[in-house]
Amino acid sequence: MKHTSPLIFAVMLFSSMFSVSAFAETLEEAVATTVQNNPEILAEANRKYSVDKTVDQARAGYKPTVDLTLGIGFERAKNPSTSPDHSSLSRGEAEIRATQMLYDGFATKSAIEESLSNAEAAGYQVMGAAEKLSLGTVERYLDVLRREQLLKYTEDNLTQHNSLYDKVKLKADSGVGNYTDVAQTTGRLALAEANLLSAKGNLTDSKSRYIRYVGHEPEGLVDPIKTCCDDVPSTLDGALKIAFHEYPDILAAVSEHEASLAQQEGAKAPFHPQINLEASASLDNNIDGTRGQNKDALAMARLDYNLLNGGADKARLEQTKYLSEQALNRADGTIREAEKNVRLAWSNVDSLARRLPILEKRVQAAKLTRDAYSQQFTVGRRTLVDLLDTENELLAAQNAYTNVYFDHMYGCYWLSQTMGQLLKRLNVDVPEASIKVADKATIDEAK
Repeated sequence: MKHTSPLIFAVMLFSSMFSVSAFAETLEEAVATTVQNNPEILAEANRKYSVDKTVDQARAGYKPTVDLTLGIGFERAKNPSTSPDHSSLSRGEAEIRATQMLYDGFATKSAIEESLSNAEAAGYQVMGAAEKLSLGTVERYLDVLRREQLLKYTEDNLTQHNSLYDKVKLKADSGVGNYTDVAQTTGRLALAEANLLSAKGNLTDSKSRYIRYVGHEPEGLVDPIKTCCDDVPSTLDGALKIAFHEYPDILAAVSEHEASLAQQEGAKAPFHPQINLEASASLDNNIDGTRGQNKDALAMARLDYNLLNGGADKARLEQTKYLSEQALNRADGTIREAEKNVRLAWSNVDSLARRLPILEKRVQAAKLTRDAYSQQFTVGRRTLVDLLDTENELLAAQNAYTNVYFDHMYGCYWLSQTMGQLLKRLNVDVPEASIKVADKATIDEAK
């Protein structure tokens, strides 16, 4: 698919607007600001950092534990060593115990794999949030530019109506024209003024939406002449292939399924014995009614094996199987949704690219008609209605072209986002909390 917009025409059309001020902000800078400061992305990043800590928690299962127990109190005892009387003594206890897991049915290994997959999924979710919010920034950035350009056209239209009104009024006052034309021009002038107020209101609303995403007023925004349209894949299949391997939502769903498989493996651990190596030392004073100190030191290998717990472990294993199937179903749904979005974005860009040159011709024709009618009106060969209609036709043509121009530009960025490549194509650094997109297995392999 060839996406060649009428660039020269667009540059000429918008050249009077998009001069770079001392405080110019490029699209890339606006997106970078969003990625660094948007609270939704920061919230996702903090969630990712919290999930990272579950990996450390799981790895702790391979490390020894050391426990210290201290106790002091009063004991009243009666046993063969104190018979026939009771013994009342002040009792003290101290014990230190070290335990090293030797075998736990691969519970720790599974917990680590589950945590790593969840952390990977959380990283992709940070990337996904950054891509989506960046697309929102692109939309609002381009909308401000769009509204500024539409406002300029409306101002030009009002200027033309004011000039025409002055000419018609002068003719009527001098007796050459009639006041019916003045009344008609007055009505069209009022409409032009109303259009101007509407355009100003639309620009104000657009700036408010921009502030919501970027966090500051839009100032000196620059028309991004080089856009994602320059790097659009040549085929729809090419775009889909990129999306299946790089779209963050797909990668996150695959990682979540991998986490569910690890969880399922971990649920098998209770069916295995647990073997620990334990070493302990204790110092007790006045215990069991016997005055004096008792010292013990132990080094033991212990095996614990649950024989019956009411079927809870079996039910837990069955539960994890269903959870794994659920994660797979969600991944499949995510893949289908991603494919739908790529196809929609591709079709949108293709359709708009075809409309641009047609609308360009309409603008050029409207300009030529307006200029010709203006000259013919001066010599009485065109009516006032003809001339007023050409002014409105030119405004309508300019507005239509501008809307499709910016829609097409946004569509290219949208297509890049559906492939998971928006930040890459904008040369904006990904959030620190996200992970580098790896060359994941194909969707069939993931299934």
